[in-house]
Amino acid sequence: MLRKIRLAAVGLLLLMLALLAADFIQSLVRLNNVVIEGEFNKEKVVSDGEDSIILTVRVTENGQPRVNDTMQAWLQPGNGLMIPEWSYTDENGEVEIIFTPNPATAYDIKTDSIINVIDINIGRWLEVDKSFSIQVPVEVPLTSD
Repeated sequence: MLRKIRLAAVGLLLLMLALLAADFIQSLVRLNNVVIEGEFNKEKVVSDGEDSIILTVRVTENGQPRVNDTMQAWLQPGNGLMIPEWSYTDENGEVEIIFTPNPATAYDIKTDSIINVIDINIGRWLEVDKSFSIQVPVEVPLTSD
């Protein structure tokens, strides 16, 4: 009796592992068909603490928009306000991210900001992701000294 219970438990465990492995493999195959693209609404953003730039990120799979995908965004390196950090793609597979750089000073004229975006919804049970990075065209404001 105990042997049958152990055998059933091992069989159930192997079945669960097989399902997870199949999901992972299927996700890796689908990953090649997922494309993440992004573009800004203007050429440059001035680091004066007031100017903002909008990054529109579009996620497609086989040319079709991926709807309700969870997207996470973060700055690396960079300083400023970027919202939202977490969002869902709309019916066009798009997300808008607004970035406002901190004001540049004589001591901190950082101009290199990179926005990283990751789509974490490729797999059904396991987290398989695809990422995208884009350099923000930050410009230091002219001083009137």
